[in-house]
Amino acid sequence: MARLKAAVTIFSLLISASIEVQYPWTFDNDLFGGPDFWGLLHGDWRMCTAGQMQSPVNIDPAQLLYDPHLMSLNIEGNIVEAIFENTGQLPIATIKDLPNKPTINITGGPGMPYKYKLHQITIHFGKSDEGEKGSEHTVDRVRFPAEIQLLAYNSDLYANYSVAMTSPRGLLAISVVVDIGQTTTVELRRLTVASQSITYKGMKTNLTSLQPLALLPKTAYYVTYEGSLTFPGCHETVTWVIMNNPIYITNDDLQIWNELQKTEIKQPEPSFMTPAYRPLKALNGRLLRTNINIANRESNALSSCPSNLYSGTGYRANPSRRKRNDSISKREIKSGMVFEIENIQPDELSSQLEF
Repeated sequence: MARLKAAVTIFSLLISASIEVQYPWTFDNDLFGGPDFWGLLHGDWRMCTAGQMQSPVNIDPAQLLYDPHLMSLNIEGNIVEAIFENTGQLPIATIKDLPNKPTINITGGPGMPYKYKLHQITIHFGKSDEGEKGSEHTVDRVRFPAEIQLLAYNSDLYANYSVAMTSPRGLLAISVVVDIGQTTTVELRRLTVASQSITYKGMKTNLTSLQPLALLPKTAYYVTYEGSLTFPGCHETVTWVIMNNPIYITNDDLQIWNELQKTEIKQPEPSFMTPAYRPLKALNGRLLRTNINIANRESNALSSCPSNLYSGTGYRANPSRRKRNDSISKREIKSGMVFEIENIQPDELSSQLEF
């Protein structure tokens, strides 16, 4: 019996090793290496299947809890150098973390009291030519065309990103949803142009003057929750910050991202990177905290929002969203708000911005 158990164990290990070689991970759930199978592909990726604090999640505006202790994000630094690479799964810009190189540090917000150093930026998108939206997080079950994620590691506690991503309070991730607009946000446009230099897997290009702050919307408001990385090994070490405004991209520029491919060279049948997002995961009782002071704005919300966005437990999305399953309505695009229409005077908002 002992020999039989040993044989089964060895056979299982051989199968696992074979899977790792033959089935690289992908965001395409139609393939064996897709998100539903990540936990089977590698021993260190079990959390992708077994984890209870996985990301991304749906942001239900009716479940937002105002936390008066949530401060604004403080971001130090501006221009950095980065390597922009097509990994075959995602386009990733990795900040050069070298002596005498500029860095970007994040303090405040839900990451207090620690300082986080920006490490990489990932871009997620769907098959726009087929009408598929590719944001990882959704708002009231509405998916946006794309999402940009800025991942930073806790430099107070850990020496580098690799150590931090598997450690408690290791990572802070800032998520910015991207909606369709008449023009593309300037820094996103620069990344879009750069993506044309990394069409195939393994291709890289230097970004000598990347401005990550220019990828953030002009708002101090956000929703935060505790979650995980949205790619293997799905480590549950991430404090997520979902910004309350979108940035914008044109349809033509969004299509450029769809030209990125999984293969190292051109193939007779192109193997496009899309879809490049993980499906939603259950919230499992986690709190969705926000620094949007709902109680103080109840009277304004009731009197000036004809769609009655306010409910007793928080802000809820425009009902027309559910019917259309579309992006933000025209009225909301004008105000630029994702979770609510905020009745704030421009000078009041600017006084609260920290970046």
